[in-house]
Amino acid sequence: MSVNDKRRQFDIELKKRFEELVTWAVTNRPDHSPSLSRADFDPARKAIEALAYDGLDLGERNAAIPEPSENGPQYVNVNPTPWP
Repeated sequence: MSVNDKRRQFDIELKKRFEELVTWAVTNRPDHSPSLSRADFDPARKAIEALAYDGLDLGERNAAIPEPSENGPQYVNVNPTPWP
């Protein structure tokens, strides 16, 4: 099995398990708490989609950035800005 096939299998399983978790959380939320809906999990779902995206991997993304000796940046910040 190739690396791409393994990654695709992992991505499918990750999404499936996340949706199972969402279903469990929505149906098992205690009554005294505010109700949950599937839409409450949209930000997490977007993060899961980004993790499972089959687009450029880090190696391909980094290969597109020129080296400092080729007038490229000396530092590339990949961390998000902290919350204010």
